[in-house]
Amino acid sequence: MTLKEKYSGVINYFKTNVPVAETELHYSNPFELIVAVILSAQCTDKRINQVTPKLFKDFPTAEVMAESNSDTIFSYIRSVSYPNNKAKHLVNMAKMLVTEFGGVVPSEINELVKLAGVGRKTANVVASVVYNKPAMAVDTHVFRVSNRLGLTKAKNALDSEMQLIKHIPKENIATAHHWLILHGRYTCLARSPKCEECKLTEWCDFFKTKKINKSFPHSLANKTKVMAKVNTTKISIPNKEKLATKKEPVKPAVKIKATEKKETKTKFIAHTTSLKVGDKAPAFIEKNQDGKLISLTDFKGKQVILYFYPKDSTPGCTMEACSLRDDHSILTKKNFITLGVSADDEKSHLKFATKHELPFSLLADTEMKIIKAYDVWGTKQFMGKIYDGIIRTTFVINDKGVIKHIITDVKTKEHANQILALS
Repeated sequence: MTLKEKYSGVINYFKTNVPVAETELHYSNPFELIVAVILSAQCTDKRINQVTPKLFKDFPTAEVMAESNSDTIFSYIRSVSYPNNKAKHLVNMAKMLVTEFGGVVPSEINELVKLAGVGRKTANVVASVVYNKPAMAVDTHVFRVSNRLGLTKAKNALDSEMQLIKHIPKENIATAHHWLILHGRYTCLARSPKCEECKLTEWCDFFKTKKINKSFPHSLANKTKVMAKVNTTKISIPNKEKLATKKEPVKPAVKIKATEKKETKTKFIAHTTSLKVGDKAPAFIEKNQDGKLISLTDFKGKQVILYFYPKDSTPGCTMEACSLRDDHSILTKKNFITLGVSADDEKSHLKFATKHELPFSLLADTEMKIIKAYDVWGTKQFMGKIYDGIIRTTFVINDKGVIKHIITDVKTKEHANQILALS
């Protein structure tokens, strides 16, 4: 299949099956869109749409926002990722719009990128969505999907953008941006692509090989190659054989012993809980971030999501908590109660919960009674280092206090969806 045929097949599929594809950010004018896109960096559209209504109501124009300050804007957006920097960017962006562009969002990319907090991706989104220009905004979804399909062989966002606009018909470029984003957001997921549901497998290089081309990373979040290196310089079997030959013939036992020693150095098995589905959930009682005692017996007749995480305010734990926060109303309607557990104290939990507006309790298990009862403390590995710590694990406990599901392969950005898919 030629590259031209691949592009033609993918585009025709989307034109036939997804004729209308738009941004999922809510906005009513160019100023609101540029604000929403700046806020959406490394954050979910769902969360941004929860934050922006009040922000847009109180700061409807660039002129009004320009008269504000970053501390005030921060109070509106504190629950999004990197709120301090984004608050500063929004105020400075609004001031530049007023002083240099008369309060009107420009349509040209080279002018948009002059604005504070506006990179090439944001500029392309505004140019294509608002002004219908043939601009291709490349975020992590577009980058991943286009590389996996084989539409591009790109090592960075700019390479991806240039290759895509070279082959996609001009009239389809703006819409193609949304096609690829939505496909990456709901089907071609980063960790577990839903190949069995995908309708693009006929043209997909990844589906045919089930391999990621290491020469061309599939995600902007994985810019560097992380290779596990095992230092085996101290173990040199051939030299041992030569030395042994001088004294006596090499015995098979020596070879087996050396092999076993090598395997011991390269193999690592992480700790997993000894609890099983169907076990009675261990009872517990502990204080939450507000100093209130919380026990499992408080939630008779409810399903409990008891999730264990390593530490407050770390990137992965923040993404996991925000995922559960964003879908909290859906989980509540399905009779779920969410409880987070780590070894952090009440003060740390309160700061974490307040900053990210978490609507559920975080239990301060400083003495690790709950952690040990659920057997989630043990040996784990990260970036080549092996150490003891809390193993990220979630237990779904049914309304009778019995463990219904145990999730060990937690996907932090999509954890709520993981749980909902099981219910």
